[in-house]
Amino acid sequence: MGNGLPPAPTNDLGDPIWIDPGTLARTGSPPPGPIGLDAKGGSPKQASMADQIVAYLRQRLGQHIGDGQCYAAADSALRHAGAWSADHYGTITPDADYVWGTSVNLSNLRAGDIIQLRNYEFLKRVDNDDGSFREDGGTRGHHTVIVERVDGDGAVTVLEQNVEGSPVVRTQLYFSNRTTQGGGQTTTITVTGSFWFYRAQAR
Repeated sequence: MGNGLPPAPTNDLGDPIWIDPGTLARTGSPPPGPIGLDAKGGSPKQASMADQIVAYLRQRLGQHIGDGQCYAAADSALRHAGAWSADHYGTITPDADYVWGTSVNLSNLRAGDIIQLRNYEFLKRVDNDDGSFREDGGTRGHHTVIVERVDGDGAVTVLEQNVEGSPVVRTQLYFSNRTTQGGGQTTTITVTGSFWFYRAQAR
């Protein structure tokens, strides 16, 4: 489609599925209806700051922002929306655990929030009743992502850059351990590492 990314495959229902090559994590695509500046006739006055943060990255899916680092994507999105960036909250060094605004809990997380990760890893294992299973997962050593939507049960769809050098991509990550059963399958999510949730604040 001109963005350098492979065409999205489909699931058993024929719905498109995005597979992030850096994590093998899967999430439904396209995202829910347009928001903020993505909406027809949208303008900065009509869009909330959170909407503008998400719209900025959605409009740049498949592109590199700034120097291509994860920090550059989050920093540019917040500044574009009129929010304070991480340098307002502390000294920026390559290995800092950046603060991006007011701290929030997973239960209060919403689109436009920022997640800072350190030595993060998730493993998703699906065991079938016939004894077969499949696993996938993802790691983020020192990384920043923007919440596109909260999917529930600890699953969050994020927009991020520099997953093994990637441009801006959409990925589903997990932030709580859980086990669910249904349809002849048992799905187990295991999450390790550190992560912090922030809500951007207006300048």
